[in-house]
Amino acid sequence: MPIILFYHVPITLQWKPVAKKTSPVFLELNYNIPITVKGTSNAFTLNPGLPKEVTLEENIRAFVFTASIGFRIHLYTNKKNNSFYLNLLPVGICTQNFRVSYKDYNNEDYEMLNPDINLNKGGFVMGMSGVYNFHNRNQDMMIMLRVQPPPFQSRGDYPLSYNFIAPLQLTFGYNLYYNK
Repeated sequence: MPIILFYHVPITLQWKPVAKKTSPVFLELNYNIPITVKGTSNAFTLNPGLPKEVTLEENIRAFVFTASIGFRIHLYTNKKNNSFYLNLLPVGICTQNFRVSYKDYNNEDYEMLNPDINLNKGGFVMGMSGVYNFHNRNQDMMIMLRVQPPPFQSRGDYPLSYNFIAPLQLTFGYNLYYNK
C-alpha cells in the first residue's frame, strides 16, 4: 500500500501559568485542521448485469488534537533581543480522529474488501519544538518547528491504508501577552 500523507493547518495555544516571561513551565494545546486527502478504492459485485469492479473516490480527513505540559530551555539571545528556545513536552495526550467517506458508493449492489473505516484513537505522546522569537516594539512574532511521534497506542489488527500521524509542524505566529 502507498503511504498516505496528511496535511493540516495548525493552531497552537501556549499558556504560561506564571506571569514571568522567564518561567519555564507551560501548557500547550495543538489542533490540526485537516485538509482532505483523496485516494481510490475498488468495489466488487457478483451481479452479472453490472460491471464486476468499480473504482471509488475515497476521502480521508485526519483530525489531531494534543494537550501537553512542557518546559522551555533558553538557548540564545542576540543584541536585538531576538531569542531561541527549545520547548520540551515530556507528557501529553493526543487524540487522532480519521473520517473516511466514499463518493458515489452503491453499497446495495457493490461490496468493498477491507474498506478504510472511521477511527478515533488516543494515547500518550511526547514532543519537542524549536522556537525563535523576533522582538520589536510593534509586534512580537515567532517561528516554531514542532515534532511529535504518533500516540503510544496499538492500531489493531484491521488493515487500513493510513497510519497514526506523527505531526511535523511549522508555525509562524504572534506572541500575545495577557496582563491583568
